[in-house]
Parts: sequence; structure tokens; C-alpha cells
Amino acid sequence: MVCTPGNSSGKVFSKEDLRAVAEFAIDHDLFIFTDEIYEYFIFADIPHISPGSLREIADRTITISGYSKTFSIAGWRIGYSACQKRWADMIGYINGLVYVCAPAPLQIGVTNGIKLLNSTYYTQLRDSFKQKRDQICLVLNEAGIIPAVPKGAYYVLADASILPGSASKDKAMYLLLKAGVSSVPGKAFFHGSDGENILRFCFAKTDEVLEEACNRLTRLKL
Repeated sequence: MVCTPGNSSGKVFSKEDLRAVAEFAIDHDLFIFTDEIYEYFIFADIPHISPGSLREIADRTITISGYSKTFSIAGWRIGYSACQKRWADMIGYINGLVYVCAPAPLQIGVTNGIKLLNSTYYTQLRDSFKQKRDQICLVLNEAGIIPAVPKGAYYVLADASILPGSASKDKAMYLLLKAGVSSVPGKAFFHGSDGENILRFCFAKTDEVLEEACNRLTRLKL
């Protein structure tokens, strides 16, 4: 399973990373499922590379993505999968039995968005979220909740060791009660106890909401 850019770390897989994944998959005869729903949210000088574009693993890669993030239409549930026909047929059989198709008008709306929106839309989307990322990372750092600055997606993992509590849930609740800022306990993303001093913040918010959250973090006294 490959998620690039990643939730929750914001990691963007380089070609070297994907070559290593490819080698492992070939050696062990594995499928590669890749989630690329944040492909337009990349802030570093690194291109998005779809694992399925690598010739040596194209036949064993199943790409899963959608438009809920790119077009801000989460409730529409419009997604897609791309892979070889023999796998697509099998996926289609199962999908037809388990899921109800998204309404046709919503599919048409997304189709028009793909056709009519030019590269400027995607560039502005990236620049807007890069600004949001920089804003929240700066404030978190000043508050002593040290962020790992993400290269993609719209989440920040931050070291919350400075906050009271022995578990990440305790730290998240403290921040919620004292500052009115919500976060996700790091335990949700790690095995064992590795995430207990980590919180995840989401900056996919309006400018007004993000500004208020940053102001609250700035006023937090630790």
C-alpha cells in the first residue's frame, strides 16, 4: 500500500523510493495498491510520480484516487481506479455488488471540471495550501509543538512532548480544552507507543478558520 503524497506524514515518494518499492514487490510477487488522492497538493520541488507509470510494475499496480480533495467535493464520493483490464474487470464485478454508483449529475460535474479547469487552477490550489502549511507550521513551532514540515497533502505531524499527558489522546484533549484547537492523537498512525507524543493537524480550512486556530495556538501558555 503506497500513499503519495502521504496522509498523515505528507511524504512525497521520489522515483528512488518507488524503485525500491518496485523491487520489493517484484521479488515477492505482490500487487501494489496506490492512493494518490493528494497528487495536486505538493509543496516541495518534487514532482508527483504515479507508481503505475513505472514500466516494471505497471502490470501489478492498482491506482486508486478521486476528486474529493482536488475539487473540494468530499460529499460527492467521486473516485476512480486505474489498472490493467484483467484486474479492472474483477474490481468492477465486486464493486457492482457492494457499492451504489455516484449520481450521474455529479459524475458529469466532475467531468466538466476535468475538461474546463486549466493548469492555473491546480497551480493556485497548490500555492494556496502551501501558504496554509507555512502559516500553521510557523505558529506550531512558536508554540513549542514542533512540526515535521510536510512536502505534500494537507496534514502536519507535530511533536507534542511539551503538552501534559502520557498519551497522545490526553495531549489532544488538553489542547482542545485549553486552546479550542482540535487535533488527532498520533497513536492513530503508529504501532505501539511511537505516536504517543505526536499530534496530527489538518490545515484544509478556510483562511478565517485557520487564522483563528493560529491565534488560539499563539495565546496558549505552556
